[in-house]
Amino acid sequence: MSSPVLFTPGRPAIIAALHLPPSPASRHPAAQSAQVAVDSALRNTERAVKAGIKALYLQDLGDFPLAPHIEPHTIANLAVVGAALRREFPQLALGVCMLSHGAREPLAVAQAIGAQFVRLKVYVGAMIKAEGMLEGCAYEAIHYRAQIGAEDILILADVYDRTGEPLGRLPLVEEARQAAVFGRADGLILTGKSFPESLEMLNSVRAANLGAPLLLGGGASPDNVAQALQFADGVIVSSSFKSTNGWTKEALLAEWEADRISAFMQAVKQPSK
Repeated sequence: MSSPVLFTPGRPAIIAALHLPPSPASRHPAAQSAQVAVDSALRNTERAVKAGIKALYLQDLGDFPLAPHIEPHTIANLAVVGAALRREFPQLALGVCMLSHGAREPLAVAQAIGAQFVRLKVYVGAMIKAEGMLEGCAYEAIHYRAQIGAEDILILADVYDRTGEPLGRLPLVEEARQAAVFGRADGLILTGKSFPESLEMLNSVRAANLGAPLLLGGGASPDNVAQALQFADGVIVSSSFKSTNGWTKEALLAEWEADRISAFMQAVKQPSK
């Protein structure tokens, strides 16, 4: 079987973000064992694949407050769940995203589980986020990826991640250029505070023709995904697959619903109005 491909000419990349329940080490009231996380991930992924999703990444969304550095238990949990998904869904383009900052750990897990990409939230520049000040990891990512012989793993880099505030903000297009040209990111993720702002960001960077695919990082729904794909090469989606969202125990443990995934994928196929 050939290796899964994330970006295919003429077909938008629809990437599902699978948020894992809190791990026991997080000390969160909604914490679940690794086996429960694996079982839930397999159920959710099966629903997504049946609806036509061809790419998915894992993220430790429930482990908050965030650690200032990636913890060993995060590496272990994502590796365990990711390995299970790779065994069951070899055709899926698989990715890794860790909420705490770093490039080596997600790349190492991606290589170990046979994943095709990572998402890195602070790639160039510096940002203030809930866990403090974070500095860009482009150098670390490019050099560590080469060191472990994993150049086939794509780096998807956020440009001005919406969960933080940049220090020394550059114009958006210049920041995107820093990530795509000087940081050698394989794809750029753009997300505004609102959907209209996201479209403006995508349109501005698209006009700069930086040679990297552009992804909408959040806010896609059946009502707007066709419009988003007029500006983006793909979208990242999770909330639209659930009827309960937020940070409550119920929301953190809520699973994707097959009818919601199907409705989203049907909307992807519809022309923008």
